[in-house]
Amino acid sequence: MIKNYIRFVVRHRVAVLIGVLIATIGLASQLRHLHLEIRRRTNLPSGHPYVQIQNRITDLFGGEAIAVIGIVATQGDIFTPAILAKIDRITRGLRAIHGIVESNLFSLASPYVKAVSGGDDDVMDVHPLMETPPHTEAEAATLRATVKADRMLNGSLVSTDGSATAIIVEFDDSLTDAVIAQRINAIVEPERDATVTIALAGAPILRSWLAKYTAMIGILLPIAILVIGIVHFEAFRTWQGMVLPLVTAVLSVVWALGIMGMSGYPMDTWSAITPVVILAVAAGHAVQILKRYYEEYAIVHDSSEAVVRSIVAVGPVMLTAGVIASAGFASLMTFSITSVRVFGLVLSSGILSALVIEMTFTPACRSLLRPPGGRELEREAQVGWLDRVLERLAAFVVARPRAVLAAATVMLAIAVTGAWRIRVDNSFRFWFAPSTQLRIDDALLNEKLPGTASLRLLIDGQAEGVLQRPEVLRAVSDLEDFLRRQPGIGGVLSIAANVKRMHQAMHHNDPAFYVIPDNERLIAQYLLLYGMSAGPDGLSAVVDASLQHGVVRALSKDDSATFSRELLARIQQFVDERFAGLPATIGVAGGTLGVQTAMNDIVVSEKIRNVVQVSLIIFVLSAIVFRSVVGGLMVLVPLGLALVVCLALMGWTSTWLDMTTAAFTAMGISIGADFAIYLLFRTREEMASGSPIEAAVRLALRSSGKAIFFVSSAVTLGYLVLPLSGFSLWIRLGVLTAVIVAVSAAASLTVIPALVLTFRPRFLEPRQGRARAA
Repeated sequence: MIKNYIRFVVRHRVAVLIGVLIATIGLASQLRHLHLEIRRRTNLPSGHPYVQIQNRITDLFGGEAIAVIGIVATQGDIFTPAILAKIDRITRGLRAIHGIVESNLFSLASPYVKAVSGGDDDVMDVHPLMETPPHTEAEAATLRATVKADRMLNGSLVSTDGSATAIIVEFDDSLTDAVIAQRINAIVEPERDATVTIALAGAPILRSWLAKYTAMIGILLPIAILVIGIVHFEAFRTWQGMVLPLVTAVLSVVWALGIMGMSGYPMDTWSAITPVVILAVAAGHAVQILKRYYEEYAIVHDSSEAVVRSIVAVGPVMLTAGVIASAGFASLMTFSITSVRVFGLVLSSGILSALVIEMTFTPACRSLLRPPGGRELEREAQVGWLDRVLERLAAFVVARPRAVLAAATVMLAIAVTGAWRIRVDNSFRFWFAPSTQLRIDDALLNEKLPGTASLRLLIDGQAEGVLQRPEVLRAVSDLEDFLRRQPGIGGVLSIAANVKRMHQAMHHNDPAFYVIPDNERLIAQYLLLYGMSAGPDGLSAVVDASLQHGVVRALSKDDSATFSRELLARIQQFVDERFAGLPATIGVAGGTLGVQTAMNDIVVSEKIRNVVQVSLIIFVLSAIVFRSVVGGLMVLVPLGLALVVCLALMGWTSTWLDMTTAAFTAMGISIGADFAIYLLFRTREEMASGSPIEAAVRLALRSSGKAIFFVSSAVTLGYLVLPLSGFSLWIRLGVLTAVIVAVSAAASLTVIPALVLTFRPRFLEPRQGRARAA
């Protein structure tokens, strides 16, 4: 069937090329719909309780994106007229941005950050803390004293030593993170000078940096093409041998991105790397075809016939390997996170596109090009250093297969000890190198202020007015105190803190009255007086108008998933005990900590499941193709060894198994399955030609082994282009995927032949030989 098909392609090669060109133009026209966007809610696991709580908090109190601006005095403290004027100008600039949730703007100059004091006539005076910036040192000193005496501000909005202050600003979903970061930078840039250091942090700032690094794929992809082209030139030592696989690969990338453009999904950090993956895999398949073409042409000296013979020999193997890789990537579409599903969709469609192009464009183009000349054949067939290495490797493996298996077993045992050290964790900030401005700013703010990672707890009352009842507010106050005792947590704020501050103010600022009053009517009166002075939205950042729902806000210096998970478990235990029997419950937890923990839990657990899925897909399809369970298991052997070595490297280098590295390891497994399949097919082909098993292994290593080396080298070096970005996330991707691919190839060239020679599986024998044995 394949022979008839490929003869048809060769006979109608011009029409085939025109058809591929038309399809390419059509798909390329969809590239205009591609755009880079790091989305928020759509990239979160919506079914996770933490994400559901975060979404409810956002719906009730706003704040889809939270940014932190830190102003740090280079000398003395921030309470000088010049620095306070900067804070005022920055705050006014932020208030002018469309999409800001102004009632959630926390700043010394925010109209919603109030100073509260009481008088002799039971009148509560509520006014903005800094309506206008002080003009004199005396006025600045008065503001310093006010902040120092206010427990809600001192140590939270302003550092305890007065050297730094935070501006916490929240935006709705009308602005993208890139626009938010651009607007904030435009506001703070004129205020930078020798007197202050201005640092930026928070989710929209982080995601804008993520988008900035993601856009670098436009620079890295041409470099990857160049590197892969150099490897191909070394493989064939001919220009045709270098260019044709690259053209095939580039067409595959265009098709995959065109399909993505048609889907309407934006490119993000996950999907941006798909061109490199598709480029490497598609070019690798084309190399296998062309390597076999040169072999066949040297025999028949007819280009069209050599094309047919090479596709007949390699086509089934390529289709098998491609379908396995495509199915492995397609399994990512079972994920609950949209960006991972899109990642799987693009990769799967890209591999299928590569198969279509390699079964149409590549043979049609190869048959249309001039046949290889004598010098070209001589250069391609010239015995070089790789041929000598493979010959020695084949001789050693054939002579000592059990020694090879013993060495692999020892290597596996050593790797297991490293893999045992691996830590499951995640931190968004560690996606970036310590030298980036993002990490420098983050470190400064965590040193000076309560933190840059947000924590939100939702208070759900059973009826309106619950959040003015003393017993509920005392429980909320106890929760505040519990949070403040947690290492790394600060900047805690809720309705309870506001009520305690009002009660103290109404008793001549006596610290003994910084407590929740016993009288519900008195609390209601306080809230009424506060609202009359501050306006209806005066407390909307912490409680809704019905006093049924509230939010406890806090900041954290640590955003790692391990820290978050342990912290949230302690909080859950506390609220279960403290709020038992009360007409209110606490939802744990929203904010950066809750969202990140949810994403890490979902992605790591789903990726571990996905590794099993991919392995099962590889096993089942390989077993079907080889008509042997043993064949399916043998294909998994080098992949399992590569996976353990990769995990060992992560364990020894203290690289976390997180939502990114878990995805990369599964991706590497899907790519690495090709090598064992190609070698086993070639060994079976040589045995079908009458070669005994030892000779078949030697011939397979010399022929397919050479192709495997160049394919794996191209893929490995293509991935090692990614670390040039300096982006820690892509550094890990490049290195870990390169390790998996390289180890898979090495194991396919050593362990697979050793297993074949040791156990002599029957599925490799010619069918007539198996029939006679039966």
